[in-house]
Amino acid sequence: MNVRLVVLLLLLFAGLRGVSQSDVDCKVLLDQQPYFVKHKSDEKDLALKRDIEILKHCGNFDSVDSAFLKGPMLGVIMLQEVRAGKPATYRTIVDFFNNFRKTAEYKDFAYGLSLYRKIGQKKVRLEDWKVDQELFVRMGFTVNDLEDFKHFLEAPAQQGATYLQAFSRYMAELEGMRVDKDK
Repeated sequence: MNVRLVVLLLLLFAGLRGVSQSDVDCKVLLDQQPYFVKHKSDEKDLALKRDIEILKHCGNFDSVDSAFLKGPMLGVIMLQEVRAGKPATYRTIVDFFNNFRKTAEYKDFAYGLSLYRKIGQKKVRLEDWKVDQELFVRMGFTVNDLEDFKHFLEAPAQQGATYLQAFSRYMAELEGMRVDKDK
């Protein structure tokens, strides 16, 4: 009986130590300078991926925040915060997001991102256009843009495509029509 009690207490102690170790690690890690601050890196850089993993583990980010966890965007955020007198640490980025989440801009972005993800998966159906056009309105489409895009969607080539695929094709077509384009 005593052996079971000792083993149970050891397991309980080890579990509690693991939890507190994780908290301590985050407290220490968040006050360190991210790799991307000192080094120019791209999205595939393993050290940048380590920075992002640290932020994901210690930052309590959600899926909306994750849209910002890209090398260039992290650099822009860090530069803005350092110019405001804050230290170049992981904690600065975490604090930025904690404050940003409270703004109307964040709520608008989150709403737009959810629409984007939804419509990116959704197949083009002209019967649903009245509802589906909301994303494009939020992207800044004018009434004329909406009519032009709807006309583009009516082409047989767009049937069966997702809105994201159709939008990509539409933008490529517009790009091809530019008169100022270097050839």
